[in-house]
Amino acid sequence: MSGSEKFNIFSFQGKMKILHLSWFAFFITFVVWFNFAPLLQSVKESLGLTTAEIKTLLILNVAFTIPARVLIGMLTDKYGPRLIYSLLLAVCSIPCFVFAFSDSFVQAAIARFALGLIGAGFVIGIRLVSEWFPHNELGTAEGIYGGWGNFGSAAAAFTLPTVAVMFGGEDGWRYAWQLPV
Repeated sequence: MSGSEKFNIFSFQGKMKILHLSWFAFFITFVVWFNFAPLLQSVKESLGLTTAEIKTLLILNVAFTIPARVLIGMLTDKYGPRLIYSLLLAVCSIPCFVFAFSDSFVQAAIARFALGLIGAGFVIGIRLVSEWFPHNELGTAEGIYGGWGNFGSAAAAFTLPTVAVMFGGEDGWRYAWQLPV
């Protein structure tokens, strides 16, 4: 694409716009992917889950991610990263809402398994960023993409419990789950 533009982190034009939109998309994927742990106790109490069921939900969250990364990588190669990232975010909003409205372990388990798909967002963004930056800026651009994207897990950990408390009650976690979507 346009490698002649100067690398200016404060710009929102050309390749820098792509970088900022891609790290923000990755940030959202990590908020959604890692939103369970900070709200785990509330979910456990609200749904009446056992410790074994909670552990199962934690495992299910990553169970689909590895094959999903291969599948999403192939789709990204075929249809391009912008379309696939948009579709990934839209499609993954469905199991996010399903989990927020689940009232049994089975519903929660199916939703958590499906949400493993969102862990494939990393693959798309790496491809997208690599298309827009020359080799002498690619490491910096991918560092920004990965760093700010991974920060989504930390953001989930310190913002979602606050949102849950603000909405209060035993269903506060359900509202917090819907926030990133």
